Amino acid sequence: MNLGRLERVRDTLPQRLNAGMLLGDGGFCVMGWMMVCAGYHEITYYSSTLAILHPQHGGSVIDFLAREYELNRDAVVHLARLNDETPIEQRTDVVRAAIAELIDAG
Repeated sequence: MNLGRLERVRDTLPQRLNAGMLLGDGGFCVMGWMMVCAGYHEITYYSSTLAILHPQHGGSVIDFLAREYELNRDAVVHLARLNDETPIEQRTDVVRAAIAELIDAG
């Protein structure tokens, strides 16, 4: 598990996370923000829900983030579902707490 990157994600989560899209006009979802914190330019996933558009590293965003953060694929799926299923006014706090749990377990 890449604790440094996870800590950066946890500590810098935007005040508002969107649902259902990595990055769109409404901002980032947790997976989109994880991409930014991993050092990838937003154009590689803008307006996408499933894929990373990168010639060497592209593919499923879930698999990509699992590799980048050295996480179990199920952990990434859990964060994505939690992000999308939590009401917007609670989303950032709930996602931050879930990331903190991953860090504590790591």
